[in-house]
Amino acid sequence: MLNAWALWQILRGPASPRAGALPRDVVWLRRLLYADVAGDLLLWELLDAVSGIAEYAASWAMWTATMFLLVRALAGVSARFRIIALGLGLTGVLGAALRPFTEVPLLSASLLVAMATLGCKAMIIAGQGRDGRFSAVTVAIGWTALLVPQVYSLLQVGWVTFDGLSLAVHALDGLIVVWAVRTAHELAAPGPGVTAPGTGRTPQLLAVAAVVLVLPMTVVGAEGDARLTYTAADEGCRDRLRPATGLGPEERRRSFLCLARGETFAADTMFPEDLADQRILAYGAQLCALPGDRERHALHERAGGTADTIELAAALEYLCPGIVARQNADAQRRQAERDRQEAAWKAEANARCADPWPRARARRQGTTAYMLSEGGGYAVFDDRDDSAGDPGDIYGGDGEAADIFDAIEDGFIDAAGSSAAIVTYQENAAMCLTVKAFDSAPPLRLTGWDQVVEVGIASRSGRLVVPTYPEGGGSGAAGPLPDLAVAGPGHYRLRVHARTLPWDENDPDALLEEHLLVVYPGRSTDKVVYRPPG
Repeated sequence: MLNAWALWQILRGPASPRAGALPRDVVWLRRLLYADVAGDLLLWELLDAVSGIAEYAASWAMWTATMFLLVRALAGVSARFRIIALGLGLTGVLGAALRPFTEVPLLSASLLVAMATLGCKAMIIAGQGRDGRFSAVTVAIGWTALLVPQVYSLLQVGWVTFDGLSLAVHALDGLIVVWAVRTAHELAAPGPGVTAPGTGRTPQLLAVAAVVLVLPMTVVGAEGDARLTYTAADEGCRDRLRPATGLGPEERRRSFLCLARGETFAADTMFPEDLADQRILAYGAQLCALPGDRERHALHERAGGTADTIELAAALEYLCPGIVARQNADAQRRQAERDRQEAAWKAEANARCADPWPRARARRQGTTAYMLSEGGGYAVFDDRDDSAGDPGDIYGGDGEAADIFDAIEDGFIDAAGSSAAIVTYQENAAMCLTVKAFDSAPPLRLTGWDQVVEVGIASRSGRLVVPTYPEGGGSGAAGPLPDLAVAGPGHYRLRVHARTLPWDENDPDALLEEHLLVVYPGRSTDKVVYRPPG
């Protein structure tokens, strides 16, 4: 009945009688109002299906022009009144235009736009009450359309949930369109100061109609056990799911409910089983409107639901197509920012490290920062030799590969098979690491080093490496280092130099530890301590 009345208001044509030609700005204002009505009914939804950005820009552009002409057309208001109304309206428009390009938190920007726009609309409706062309019914519809959603939003902020009230508010959503079209109709009435027809008892009749038609909705509410085609009882609905692209609205809702009522990876339903379909759909609409995964997850938990981010996004893809693409785009942007920060950290740390033995040119060599994790320590190993488990795992403790705990007990190093574990002074920090691989034993270099120890190490595959810094953090070299097995598979000698560096109060970020690894072919497995810890 409400829809039928609203359609009659929209389609009944311009008000009559018409007193001569209308001013040019009023003619354009009526055209904009009718265009805005068409947008709300259909055009914005069609445009949003093509481009959300285009729909956003077009709707705000339409509102800007309409607001400007409507404020100008109001009669019976002062110049100050017009200036304030235009100021509020333009503030809302400017905030909406800049919101995608500024660093202002989303909630703050949305609140600014909403409050400014709400103030402008309130002044326009108040101005209509002083303009004789507009009936009391139109003004009453305007206030209802403006204020009811705001009151309902305040109730939601306090987490007061009324199924029936929600249904009633949604039923009144069309009033804003009715207000716009009635405003356009009545602008064709005689000039300002002439009372528009139909004022009389109509406001009282409108109030009675609202009580008779809308109030029962708040009392009865939504059907408690509403069900569509796909429910928890239909266990095979997942097998019939099709991609969201190309599905109609009803089929997409059914597909969403199929996933929402099914089990998640956590062996529980995505939403509580006793929650009516209409409530789940309402929660889904609220989830679609939220800006990010964290906000959606928080609301989903408050609704009593259980699902991880991927499962929830897969279900919401049917209600709001494109959410997965947006989520992936957001994740890619965040990952790109993390990659940029990590690359900057690596570049800065590497720039602080230099070759401590520049005169000795090795066949292969490299210098880089090495990020130490909790506990410190690092490994040199054959990364293709799995004969003894994982030789790169210095916490293995199986006796066939180097073990960091044995290195700690030794005080510096442990070597076994194709791996070696070296203890460091630092942990959760970066140190400088230089590796040099020679074809034969280089001169012994002790000056300036706190510890120098040489051990035997094997390479079954022809590789000896230091681990690289993994994506997402951990322990490893922040820059590329070469394969140290210059002679291919066989036995090698590993000479490890270590020292601490003095702290520089002028450079508090300087690295405080440095290691030099010297590798060359050699069959001996003896451990030689050239300089013990001092």
